[in-house]
Amino acid sequence: MKPIRRKLLIAAAISLMGMSVANAAGKKDDAATSRVAVFESASATQLTASQKGKPFVLLVWSLDCVYCKRNFDAIGKLRARYPDLRVVTLAMDNPEALPQVQQILKRVNLTRNAWVFGSEPQERLRYAVDPDWMGEMPRTYFYRADGQRQGVSGVISDADWDKHLRWAGIAG
Repeated sequence: MKPIRRKLLIAAAISLMGMSVANAAGKKDDAATSRVAVFESASATQLTASQKGKPFVLLVWSLDCVYCKRNFDAIGKLRARYPDLRVVTLAMDNPEALPQVQQILKRVNLTRNAWVFGSEPQERLRYAVDPDWMGEMPRTYFYRADGQRQGVSGVISDADWDKHLRWAGIAG
């Protein structure tokens, strides 16, 4: 084989390997942004810190919560009005329910910034989210950029969504 042809083949092989590595890294990044993290009691500060001091909405939900779907529907409409709306989800289901949790989140297009309760006792995990929360569902928290928050239990009306989003500095 001629030296020039050999160099071209080596360069092509190196180029293909580089593209494969870059493609794999891109897929890894996509998977990382859409993976569901396990929430343990020590994760509460990590969850809020992940939003980098920006206002956001935390939706706490469960697979067996029939009313949670209404809040998911409302968030879908709000994201159309406010494309920069930051939403974090926290499923109260155990890690074994992860495939079902992922399926629901994919269906409502909320696969980024998603969490599922870990293996610690639910009471401890709920307390880590909010010491005053007794576990009623759905539960929604509106966070301001400065970390202040308001918690709301139950289905939220359109007018209340607007009020809470204004309070958080998300909507004008």
